[in-house]
Amino acid sequence: MKAARLFPLAGVGAVVLFVIAFIVGGETPDTDDSIREITSFYRDNDTEQAIAAAILTWGTVLFVLFASGLWRFLRNAEPERRGGSVLMVIGATVFAVGATIFAGIAFALGDVADDVGPGALQALNALNSDMFFTVAIGTFAFLIGTGISIVQTDAVPRWVGWLAIVIGVLAITPLGFFAFLALGPFLLILSVMLYLREARPAPGAP
Repeated sequence: MKAARLFPLAGVGAVVLFVIAFIVGGETPDTDDSIREITSFYRDNDTEQAIAAAILTWGTVLFVLFASGLWRFLRNAEPERRGGSVLMVIGATVFAVGATIFAGIAFALGDVADDVGPGALQALNALNSDMFFTVAIGTFAFLIGTGISIVQTDAVPRWVGWLAIVIGVLAITPLGFFAFLALGPFLLILSVMLYLREARPAPGAP
């Protein structure tokens, strides 16, 4: 199988692992929950948090592989250096940093749940709940760059580009959580389109 057909599969794999990580990690406590609730949750689910962190990390690895292939695809489609593909890859990098920050915090919560006091667990839980700005900015730049490049080049149908731009703008608004949820279906749509595109025989091929 050609390498060009592998990167869309990495996008699908990334979404699958992100979903599994959230399922395994479960619904973590809110920042305004009592210290007793927070402590009890992490001491009862320490193994699940560590596993979820590892799965999230592997999902991020696949996302980075997908983004590198997408960058090459968009760059080759751009007749000039218009910046869309560059903004996309910068956003993917920032998103990966944010995702691994969350993975690191989740792993720490699972690893030290039985070894530190309730106050430390409360502080880590607050970071786990609210340290989302890096992911939000990464999502914004990744989707805006992807959308601009698609709209300018028609590399895939333009509505995909406009959808990326809309979700990207929402990522830095109070609706950012829903934009993050929409990122998964968008990646699946784009990955399938790119896979099918790469699967087409070249012109003149038997």
